[in-house]
Amino acid sequence: MSLRNTAFSYGSIAKSLHWLIALLVIVMLCVGFFMGDIKSESLQGMVYNTHKLIGLSILVLILLRAAWTLTNPKPVLPPDTQPWQRDVEWTVHFLFYACLIAMPLAGWIGSTAAGYMPHLWGIEIGLPIAKNKLLTNAAFSVHTAIAWTLIGLITVHVGAALYHYLIKKDNILQRMLP
Repeated sequence: MSLRNTAFSYGSIAKSLHWLIALLVIVMLCVGFFMGDIKSESLQGMVYNTHKLIGLSILVLILLRAAWTLTNPKPVLPPDTQPWQRDVEWTVHFLFYACLIAMPLAGWIGSTAAGYMPHLWGIEIGLPIAKNKLLTNAAFSVHTAIAWTLIGLITVHVGAALYHYLIKKDNILQRMLP
């Protein structure tokens, strides 16, 4: 298996980044919707901080993936792909990148503006933002809206992959499998 993409398949680096980010995003969406329900203050604090640190990790990983994508060939779509399908494919992928950059940034801004920066081994990872309740609320509203947008994008993305595998029976899904 090649590290780099080819005209017909994604390389192992693109595949690894894709599946690692996908796993982290799905876990983060699930945890994000339920972590406010945790009754134990100490456990809740640990879960919130872990959520923030994984969010920052996703930000770094998606930036690496964007750089990798820009420096590697993109496998071609099947020749019978309709122009509107190419447009939808491009739009969904663009929105994934935009959301996966904006969502952790919104969470980081909201956490910093609330005075609850992510921390690792006692080191706070904040932004140069003063405490600000209005900014906190706005950032977390954006964070939540992006979460719902990601759920929609994931649904479209998985649906399209299954359509290609089960109905069109082409190799679109297989070229991203390990």
